[in-house]
Amino acid sequence: MRTVLWVAVVVLVLLVLAAAAVLQRPVRAADVQRQHTVVSGALVLFPLLAASGSFSAAGSYRPGDRERAVWTSLGAACVLWAVGRAAFWSLQLAGRPTAFPSAADLPTAGFFLLGLWAVYQEYRAVRELVGPAHRAVMAGVALAALVAGYLLFLQPVVAGGVRGAAESVSVLFSLAGLALIPLAVAPAMAFFGGLEGYVWLIISASLVCISVAVMWLSNAVFFDVWFVGHRSNVLQMVGFALLAVGAFWHRALMQEG
Repeated sequence: MRTVLWVAVVVLVLLVLAAAAVLQRPVRAADVQRQHTVVSGALVLFPLLAASGSFSAAGSYRPGDRERAVWTSLGAACVLWAVGRAAFWSLQLAGRPTAFPSAADLPTAGFFLLGLWAVYQEYRAVRELVGPAHRAVMAGVALAALVAGYLLFLQPVVAGGVRGAAESVSVLFSLAGLALIPLAVAPAMAFFGGLEGYVWLIISASLVCISVAVMWLSNAVFFDVWFVGHRSNVLQMVGFALLAVGAFWHRALMQEG
């Protein structure tokens, strides 16, 4: 467990430094470029940390185990997210226009496909532990997420009609994020109580943060208001940082068991 504590401390320090870089409002050109480099690098780094933790957690299970497939899929999803952010960064470095959607958004779509598959498989594994009260909570969470997501992110996009690729992709990303939220909450409720419950609470919180962040991000990119200092970047980093810590903690518990 000491290793998990050190991992958490390192991730927290990196997160604080990265978040501080996002929230800066530099004026000088050199400072703007430095912020862009730090934030863009962090948006690639944190998904890779989450991928490393997920693959590490997968390694604590035997081949063929459903949990091994769940964690491997989450790790691969995080790698795809990092690839997408790196592609977006490279387009900006090359001075090429980053229209929405672009090739950099394809890995993000892959993230949602793998992520949704992983959390659905986890839900299938724990659904017998999810009682009527838990299902009612999940339904409430799903309804609240749908209403909030529509009002905050979807409604502004579809107000003028879904007429092109930009509107369609933004809506699809938002819907994928909305679908991920209630599924992500299920394991936290099923394992509520004890150390394992805390681990899944962190993992569920991480997926909720990522879901909201991608809805916020796609909305900001659609309306051309995204920049490296956009606050959705902080939420995105928090989500992957939590997933990294939760995954390494999960592996530690499995090794102790």
